[in-house]
Amino acid sequence: TADDPNEMIARAKYILNQMGPMAENCAFLVDGYVAGGTAVTVARRNFPKQFLHYHRAGHGAVTSPQTQRGYTAFVHTKLSRVIGASGIHTGTMSFGKMEGDASDKNIGFMLQDDVADGPYYRQEWEGMKQTTPIISGGMNALRLPAFFENLGHSNVILTAGGGAFGHKDGPKQGAISCAQGEESWKLWKAGTYGDVSLSDGVVEYAKTHEELKGAFLTFQKDADQIYPGWKEKLGYTGESSVQAASFNWQKKELS
Repeated sequence: TADDPNEMIARAKYILNQMGPMAENCAFLVDGYVAGGTAVTVARRNFPKQFLHYHRAGHGAVTSPQTQRGYTAFVHTKLSRVIGASGIHTGTMSFGKMEGDASDKNIGFMLQDDVADGPYYRQEWEGMKQTTPIISGGMNALRLPAFFENLGHSNVILTAGGGAFGHKDGPKQGAISCAQGEESWKLWKAGTYGDVSLSDGVVEYAKTHEELKGAFLTFQKDADQIYPGWKEKLGYTGESSVQAASFNWQKKELS
């Protein structure tokens, strides 16, 4: 991101030069809301094969339901696909700490499917490249299974800060625990654990996977809310000082 297209291009070329043989694996982050859609198209046209992360910081000023002005987050993310973003942050659809609700999963469909229904019209993308939903904001391994179940798939990019670095055993184990959160959902979905609830399936998986079990011990407030009885099932009686983002899971179950 820069205040001048030439400066943007110069920065991008410098980065690619510094990355050397790894240049093709480098992602560019462009502040699409602050710098505008033109900044994203400048990056896309000059670097057609590079992954472009559309950063949407500040968008809530016009997209939040509380403002009652501007346009919705749905429209905003749809525009990101039109102008060539490879990925855009889509919030956490009520499963993290950011504003949103479970129906926001339709944003993911609009970004990734060739034909998708919006709140008023059906959109046919005619083969236009997909944009990947990027999720973060209060997410950790314990919240991911229910998130994926609501969305219906796990074809997203997760940028977990506290969910990885906050893990009691360190960031590597935290990252592994997030991958295990996805795997536990997939196994439950496939019926590996029989006719049990999602929460019971995840706990069963955690019994044999130390990183995910460590997430239970780290994010105990989340564990208590989402996985009732987990301490007894995992044989744990200790306490944790880690504070989790608050979320009303009872309200979620009623929606």
